Amino acid sequence: MTPRSWAAVLALGAVLGAAPACGTSPRSAAPTAPPTGVPCLGYNGLNTANPADQVAAGRFASPGLKPVRVANGSDVDWGLDPYNDRTWQLWLHSLEWLGSLIAKGDAPSLARAAAIVRDWLHDNSSTRGMDADRRTAVAEGTKFRLITMVCLHARYRAPWLDRAIARHAAWLADPAHYSGPWNHGTDESMILLAAGCSVGRTDLAGTGYARLAAAMTAPPGGARPAIDAQGANNEQSTHYAVYNRSRWALAFDVVRACGRPVPDEWERRLRLLDDFIAFQLTPAGRRLQIGESYAGTAAEISDAGDGPIAWVASGGKRGRHPADRARVYDAGYVMGRSDWSRHAVAYTARFGPGRYAHGQDDHMSLTFFAEGRDLIVPSGHIGYSDGTWRTWLRSPQAHSTLAVRGAAFDSRAATALTAHRFTPAADAFAFTDTAYAGATRHRSVLAAWRPGAMAVLDEVRSARPHTADQLWHLPHGFAARAVADGAVATAGRVRVDFLRIPLPGRAAPAPSVTPGWIAPAARTTLPAPVVTLSAAGTDVRMLTLIAPSTGGTRPRVRASARPDGTVRVETAIGGRRLAFEASADGTLRRLP
Repeated sequence: MTPRSWAAVLALGAVLGAAPACGTSPRSAAPTAPPTGVPCLGYNGLNTANPADQVAAGRFASPGLKPVRVANGSDVDWGLDPYNDRTWQLWLHSLEWLGSLIAKGDAPSLARAAAIVRDWLHDNSSTRGMDADRRTAVAEGTKFRLITMVCLHARYRAPWLDRAIARHAAWLADPAHYSGPWNHGTDESMILLAAGCSVGRTDLAGTGYARLAAAMTAPPGGARPAIDAQGANNEQSTHYAVYNRSRWALAFDVVRACGRPVPDEWERRLRLLDDFIAFQLTPAGRRLQIGESYAGTAAEISDAGDGPIAWVASGGKRGRHPADRARVYDAGYVMGRSDWSRHAVAYTARFGPGRYAHGQDDHMSLTFFAEGRDLIVPSGHIGYSDGTWRTWLRSPQAHSTLAVRGAAFDSRAATALTAHRFTPAADAFAFTDTAYAGATRHRSVLAAWRPGAMAVLDEVRSARPHTADQLWHLPHGFAARAVADGAVATAGRVRVDFLRIPLPGRAAPAPSVTPGWIAPAARTTLPAPVVTLSAAGTDVRMLTLIAPSTGGTRPRVRASARPDGTVRVETAIGGRRLAFEASADGTLRRLP
């Protein structure tokens, strides 16, 4: 959640931090209490990263970083920032690292957790004098602290804790502090609902429930639903689709525990989200890094159930696959595969609304899986602390798309899906947009199997000459080199040939191979080559065939043009024939 103004942040300490002096007293608090029916919403893994003995020793660890001594007994130095890392500060102020003490449940552990909560309330009673990063951590940690306090409240009762929960919940209930129908807002809403139920504030609980209802079906301000009627998540990210799947399942538990209904339509959309995620899993069971997403696997997705996620994770040994092998999502995805086996050819493509939430500037970008592995990939996500890397990874240049040099790019621009046709032998689809100033982009794609291949016809029209770059990002572990008619990339026995197809009246695009990068995880980059085909002018047109094979040789291509401008292409890949045509209007069609 991002505060709407610094004034709100400055006021936060006065609202949330008011508390009696630090320490707990057996005379003023019942150290233990029976657990309530409101579920504990969890601790974002901080309980695992911070076992009870480590917390009792005054040490705190943010995931992926070494523990740091932050406390003497229950007296915590809340101003620490040893890694100069805003995320480290956020998790310190979240208090979720107390989860292991709360879960332990014995009186000394609960007393220590309660004392640290009171220390936070006392030491952050005013945000004046704090630096900007600490103030941000205090504000953004509100919902997480509220989770921790509600979990503590299930086992430990004290009037000061009830008051602190109500103050935090009232702050979240303020419309100025609602993040909207994305993962932050979902968390805020269900936490608000749980907190209101926990302390008997039906008004606060009702606000949380109403926000969940609006986010799922009719968000305000023209935003897309958190999960739309097709099952697509609205954050333009594979990682956040998976994350939101777990958060909405937990939200349903909170709704039921608070005695409110979970409508059938909510349940239906959550089930369909599994299909949406399954299309973003490769046949080998890896998660694609579409949008701001770290690398991962289907097997790592919790509570896979007996549906499509379980199918992909198990290689078809359990679960069920989606009814369709290809699908268009209005949220901005064309995704398909030859079948739902481990040996399938698979692709994804992006279009739709401009970048928002955790999306990237990836319109018209493609991914491609064949020969048992990823061949064309996004460049990934490095986290939020390195602004330079994050900016590049979000850019068109970090994706397998069509970039226009020297023209300003508008990340808010929408890309239209102008045509699509799914057939047993190949899928074809086309896009257009004006995301680059003064230029119109068109991309037509043919994804085929038996043999697996992809043909891409790109066009850029502009009033003044521009150089257009057709970018192909390969995974880490590939080596690539430019050749006379394109490029070739290899990794082990897998070979990928990029073949430029001659078009009537058009100069042949110039091939090149440059160093690129893949970011599979936070603060991690790996070298990976980028194949580029470039052409210049006011009316650029280029046709490329991507032909993967195992231990093969470069395919021979025969291309012929008809008087109407249609180009017929014939080749053989791995001993299998492929023929297709590119019409003058940009339509790609596989031929028998």
